[in-house]
Amino acid sequence: MAQAVFKIRNKKIYFTELLSWDVLNESKDIISGEDYDNILSHYIGPHVALEFSKLVDDEEEQIHFNATVNRKNGEMVLLSIFGYQIQSEDGVEVFGIISDDREANNQLMKALKELSDIKHALDQSVILAITDRQGKIIHANNLFSEISGYSHDELIGNTHQLINSGYHSREFFKEMWRTIGFGGVWKGEIRNRAKDGSFYWVDTTIVPVKNEKGKPVQYIAMRYDITDKKENQEKIRMMAFYDHLTGLKNRRKFDENLIQKIAYAKENQERFGIMFVDLDGFKYVNDTLGHIIGDELLIAVARRLEEIVGKNGVVARLSGDEFAILIDFITSPRDMQRYAESIITNFKEPFAIEGYQLSTTASIGISTYPEAGSDAPTMMKHADLAMYRVKGLSKNDYRFFDREMRISNQRAFQIKNDLRIGLDNNQFYLVYQPKVSPGKKDIVTSYEALIRWQHPEFQEVSPGEFIPLAEELGMINEIGDWVLENVCRQLKAWKTNGYDLLPVSINLSSSQFLQADFVDKFWSVLHAYQVDPAWIQIEITESLFIDNEKYVQQILKIMKENGIKIALDDFGTGYSSLAYLQKLDLDILKIDRSLISGISHLSIKRKIATTIVQLGKSMGMKVVAEGVETKEELDILRNHDIDEIQGYYYSKPLAIQEMSEVLKTKKLGKS
Repeated sequence: MAQAVFKIRNKKIYFTELLSWDVLNESKDIISGEDYDNILSHYIGPHVALEFSKLVDDEEEQIHFNATVNRKNGEMVLLSIFGYQIQSEDGVEVFGIISDDREANNQLMKALKELSDIKHALDQSVILAITDRQGKIIHANNLFSEISGYSHDELIGNTHQLINSGYHSREFFKEMWRTIGFGGVWKGEIRNRAKDGSFYWVDTTIVPVKNEKGKPVQYIAMRYDITDKKENQEKIRMMAFYDHLTGLKNRRKFDENLIQKIAYAKENQERFGIMFVDLDGFKYVNDTLGHIIGDELLIAVARRLEEIVGKNGVVARLSGDEFAILIDFITSPRDMQRYAESIITNFKEPFAIEGYQLSTTASIGISTYPEAGSDAPTMMKHADLAMYRVKGLSKNDYRFFDREMRISNQRAFQIKNDLRIGLDNNQFYLVYQPKVSPGKKDIVTSYEALIRWQHPEFQEVSPGEFIPLAEELGMINEIGDWVLENVCRQLKAWKTNGYDLLPVSINLSSSQFLQADFVDKFWSVLHAYQVDPAWIQIEITESLFIDNEKYVQQILKIMKENGIKIALDDFGTGYSSLAYLQKLDLDILKIDRSLISGISHLSIKRKIATTIVQLGKSMGMKVVAEGVETKEELDILRNHDIDEIQGYYYSKPLAIQEMSEVLKTKKLGKS
């Protein structure tokens, strides 16, 4: 910065700085030592000389002012002038400094332009508002008006309450005002409401403007529109925590809610419950009407469950046709019972889907806190276990988890785990139950091969327990293959030892029968052990024909053409369709134990059983009664010309040695 520094003594002016030429456009050698009044009046102006006279005449001690001077080239220069006087031994001395402020002025103008450029840039990209201490808007840029839908005049003088969406809590804004009120900068995301009622999100920074005492007097709010970002985040959140088909919470979100609910219930000594709801027969809807109808049914079920639960809990879709419900508060397990009964009753009304009236029922498992567990995985596991218990027993019902289920579940887990070991370590074995042609001599005419398991810990495990578990594990085919091979091995052994063989029936599961290579494997085993097809009968159930009728007919035809007899097992427990009896070329019809039990004292059962006997015989089939245990049952069936009797009345299943004796005589101990 150019300066001229001088002192005045005895009214003479003396310049000490070489910069005087730059300021006054004159050499200091020419003007130094001259009368100060003449020099200052000539080179700057009379008013400057007058101000310095006040110092010379001891009227002022200090002066500071600005002045302009016109250069010879016509340029106007802004000068900053400062002067002060001191008392010395020689009298009053005045010191002065004249500064050329053009550089400082240029810097100021440059700064102002930069500020103007910054303001323009902010106005183009930032939603800008300035408020006073009370929060009243005193400045709002165009972007604020555009995004809010309010005009400039509507915003000015108003507070931001005008755009409050109600989304944030009072505490949220209290914390914000505490921060900026004490002079801090606040940053956060806010959802606002525009004039048309729509919502928008802004990333906000609020900076206090402070006075000389450090107290905020204004607040500058700079905001960026992040509505698209928040909408994308919401889409991602929906994908992560909500089922895309029904809009219900998914398993991840349900688990999260359950964990939070358990923590709250522990702290507040509350009770609540969860339900697993599984649709009965949903696969049939999907397979027959297609996945589009199936999906629509799932959506309708979701809406109906939401109506039943209302605001008292949450509904989630866990997977496929399985839903979960959390009831927020209960006083006793009976409250959960009411919800379960409401679901079962409500589902009696068909679902109207694309012109179809679809009827479906639900199997419901219930676990309550804290009775059924004190953590989320345990409660979920126990509700699932209770639901599967309903599924396995009757369907269309509900059941609470209890301790017996836990023990049963632990046993089932170990049995599942040990199945493979049992098969590899020869823990399975076969027994044979004779079938008797009732008459005066009661001759054994055939027998059935039955698998048993001698478990190292549980001892004898019945097929009724381990066969369903093998089906779940996908091991049923291996077990079926094991039975076929061991039966054929035993037949060969008996034949080698000179026994006169009788037909033996073998149970085939649907899964085993429907294997693509079943026929090849079946005949391969028979040929390996040189088994005559006349020695083998295969027993199948009605469930095999569902959705596989034509394929099953083809396989059965191959079997029969090669000498294998076909028996329909458990008739009367499944669909019991006469259509199947007419279509399929069957040899044997087996009446299930459930229809035999009680025929001696229940007339309706007696009529059903005897009608089936007559029906089977009229269609050219041999009819076998299973599970006959009393002489009264035997007499009724014998009087209606039953062909064979199987059951404990004549014989329990026999070990190989005992069956060997029967094969010698074809007789049992009963007479």
